[in-house]
Amino acid sequence: MFLHFSFACGLAVVVTTATSAAAEPASRRHAAAPTPASASTLTITTPQQAVELALARAPILRSAEASRRAALGDRVQAGLRPNPEARIDNQSFLASGPYRGGSPLETSVGLSQRIETAGKRQARVEAAGRALTITGLDAEAVRLDLIREVVRALADAVAGARAVGIAQERVRLADEVLRATRARFEAGREPFVQQRRAEVARETAAVGFERSQREAAVLQRALSVLLAAPRVEFDADRAAWFDDLGPRPNPARAPALPPGQLDRLRLDALVNQRRSELDLQRRNAIPDFTVSGGVSRLREASQTGTGTAFVVGLSVPLPIFDRNQGNILRAGAEVNRAEADAERGRLYLDATFTDAERRLDQAWRAADSLRRTVLPAAIEAAGFAREGYAAGRFSLLEVLDAQRVLSDVRDQLNLALLDVQQVRADIARLRGTVANPPAPILPAGNQRP
Repeated sequence: MFLHFSFACGLAVVVTTATSAAAEPASRRHAAAPTPASASTLTITTPQQAVELALARAPILRSAEASRRAALGDRVQAGLRPNPEARIDNQSFLASGPYRGGSPLETSVGLSQRIETAGKRQARVEAAGRALTITGLDAEAVRLDLIREVVRALADAVAGARAVGIAQERVRLADEVLRATRARFEAGREPFVQQRRAEVARETAAVGFERSQREAAVLQRALSVLLAAPRVEFDADRAAWFDDLGPRPNPARAPALPPGQLDRLRLDALVNQRRSELDLQRRNAIPDFTVSGGVSRLREASQTGTGTAFVVGLSVPLPIFDRNQGNILRAGAEVNRAEADAERGRLYLDATFTDAERRLDQAWRAADSLRRTVLPAAIEAAGFAREGYAAGRFSLLEVLDAQRVLSDVRDQLNLALLDVQQVRADIARLRGTVANPPAPILPAGNQRP
């Protein structure tokens, strides 16, 4: 399978992969040779290079950063004080009788300012800061998820390309058997039914080859989407990282998530944010008061006397009916839900991490056994069967069975290597941490509902 990626300036990306010499014949390597590329071609030989490209181009990261900036705007807005209000009043602006046509009896100019009580502004800032922390952790989670998906998609693409090679080799072996069967039939040493059986095996292998090509094309498109590229090319012969099993896992070692693990921090941050919201709603139940001051110019109805007065006022809402009961009740329930979700999430993370470590151990042992023992034996058995059939020592059924076993072993090894790489990507995501974790500070005066 080949993937081609080009920038707007014409830059192409070639993702290259590799296969062990024992698992892939020379004809497969020639068939998968990449097309000639220009001098500006960028060759990606490791998942790290694909990850760097995705991090530089993926639109989802820009979306996550925009969400963080929106939360930053909420925090800025939360720290602003209420605006003062200016007021001008004209009494008797339109009058009748003795006041008709004269100047207003009273002209007042004043200012009023609402004074927030009970530390509401500080509580708003704290709640908005908690929300900003969560969006920052969400952005980091998006980045780690993208890294995992790119590694998994690249491994899928390499495995798909190798599946095409395995299917192509199956077709080649079926062609060899068909040629030998025809020769033996023409020499009168095999009945016609054996030739037909070899033809059926060859056509079946061809159908499987076409199916593997379609599946590889789907995996290619998935990788292109993650890399934000129209096309990506890769050569399966140069993906040495795909064959690297790494150190053998130690199932006796109890797996544990590292301190500062991202998902745990997010669960804690969400609980703290809900607690700060509850604290804010409790403070909102305490009414604010408004102070006002102004200057009034007064005149008598006879227009003969005028005067100036200074006015000071104070207004306080009476919390008789609305004491913010509903919002407090809702915020308390949100705290309880966040705490329950955090407890469930921690258990899920521990179980997922343990399961991933176990799957890695199983995939590693399967791939190691298949590569060291099973595959060489299957290659040797298939070669002996073909040579023996040409010499008349084995039947066609024995040859076909040996070829089927060899193809199955190659498929199993390919899938085992894919499992190792993908489970490693999952474990790396689960072990993802934050460079500067937020301090777990609870809101001042906060109490559980």
